[in-house]
Amino acid sequence: MQTGKKPTPGFNQLIKMDICCSVIIINYNTADLTLQAIASVLHHAGGTGIEIIVVDNASTAADLKVLENGIKNLNQVYLCRSKINLGFGGGNMLGVQKARGKYYVFLNSDTYLMEDSIEIGRDFLNKNPDCAVVGFRSINEDGYSFKNFSYTLSFWQELFGDQVARLASFNKFPSRKADLTTPTEVGSVQGSFLMVRAVDFNAIGGFDTNLFLYYEELDLSYRIKKKLGKSTYYLPQTTYVHLRGKSTPPSYPIKKELRISQFYTVRKNLGLFQYLLFYIGNFIKYLFKAPFSAKNRRYLALLLKGVPLSESLRHKQVIRNLPGQ
Repeated sequence: MQTGKKPTPGFNQLIKMDICCSVIIINYNTADLTLQAIASVLHHAGGTGIEIIVVDNASTAADLKVLENGIKNLNQVYLCRSKINLGFGGGNMLGVQKARGKYYVFLNSDTYLMEDSIEIGRDFLNKNPDCAVVGFRSINEDGYSFKNFSYTLSFWQELFGDQVARLASFNKFPSRKADLTTPTEVGSVQGSFLMVRAVDFNAIGGFDTNLFLYYEELDLSYRIKKKLGKSTYYLPQTTYVHLRGKSTPPSYPIKKELRISQFYTVRKNLGLFQYLLFYIGNFIKYLFKAPFSAKNRRYLALLLKGVPLSESLRHKQVIRNLPGQ
């Protein structure tokens, strides 16, 4: 449990408790948002049996200080500091190594709870042993609801999008624009707030840390379904707020990372033949689109390189000395 500094006061007392849910939040220069997310968990779901593990992904010293000051008197919160930005999957996997709950809750720093969604998710998992992962309805600060789930990973979905994927699956999944009101089996749920049974997560090795950003939740649900035969459900009866773009502002490097994660996930899970068809389809599309946009020319150049993991932001990180060390 050592991270180079003494644990947050009160954490040792948690060791003696029967931890039900481990809530893992990644902080990367978002201390104010992270503290807001923590406060919402403690307010709505902060009873006994809840631990919150905050993974700092090599934030600046100033941001880390704000975070440390904000949680120093919170007995249910433990800070785990990384010397390098591990990304979404890697950061959460570092948190998992400290987690002792029967359920893992992965919560973005740019979210906050409006009710005890964690209890609702836990109750659903308890009553449905064939379900391993649940997600919830998200809205922005203005009350606008997003597409809260995705279809399962497939060649049709990744190359052609939602409508073709639904047709290819004979409408197995509902429209992503549908205003659902009851728990529904889906391909995957949003990674901004998902809950998974720890034993199932552990059995398949958790998140793939080759993915720096994006596709972690889709890859996770796909592998759980394939290896364990267990499903992912979207629970629309409970809502949380997701301040999209606050933790990861949009930029070309971020959009490029999305493409790298997509190609890696397709190649790993769908095999060489489908990957080659997917690659060729994208190459033809961007070959025709490249003359009309600098962005499309950059994507074409990435395709010509083979969309390698070596282009990922993961390989641009540096190790930073932690304050106080």
